[in-house]
Amino acid sequence: MELVHTQDLLSSFSKILYSRTNILIYKFFLLELNTLLLFIFTSISLTLFPGPDILFVVSTSLQKGWKKGVKLSLGLTSGIIIHTLVVVLGLGTILKHEPDIIRIIEISGATYLIYLAIQIWRNSIKNQNNLPKPSKNQNLFLTGFIMNLSNPKVSLFFLSFFPGFLFHHELSYSLQFFILGSIFFVQALFIFASCSILAARLGEKFKLRDRFFKWDKIQSLILFIIALILLNPL
Repeated sequence: MELVHTQDLLSSFSKILYSRTNILIYKFFLLELNTLLLFIFTSISLTLFPGPDILFVVSTSLQKGWKKGVKLSLGLTSGIIIHTLVVVLGLGTILKHEPDIIRIIEISGATYLIYLAIQIWRNSIKNQNNLPKPSKNQNLFLTGFIMNLSNPKVSLFFLSFFPGFLFHHELSYSLQFFILGSIFFVQALFIFASCSILAARLGEKFKLRDRFFKWDKIQSLILFIIALILLNPL
């Protein structure tokens, strides 16, 4: 009798546990999923909005192929991880109240991009009559990483953007910010890499890569534009 009673208790406990677990799963994966889906949709819309970053990815892929474009994309999106960590660790609040730090980062990044733009432009002019292969010395991952990291206002944007998409009442804000930043990183990398592969295939199909001198100059101009944006923030 005692064994049967114990089995009944265990069975009842299992049913209660199963029921509560289902309720928790329902709340997390159904109710909170709406917020995450809205965040993903908004993030994709922001990433697809035409800007100098994605134009630089496209021009690089047209000139140097999809592998170089993906490497640049990885560098650009890796900066998102750093910006996310800045927000998670609370450093975004410091940046918000210390504009001098922001200006130092922006000026340093702009200086590097101007230097890189000048080098690309000069190499394009020097090699115009020699028909060389595109330079392989440029560290595209580092270029993309600095391009993204030299804009600390991305951290401030995340600081104001993420709170509107908190998706769980029990998880800490830091963990939710980290999850949202990771989602933003994944979708941005996917979109940038996809644009890179598509641009490279179009370049091969229409033989646009053979005109890499012009693409060099376009890249140089894009870097100048990004530097000017950093030096003259809105």
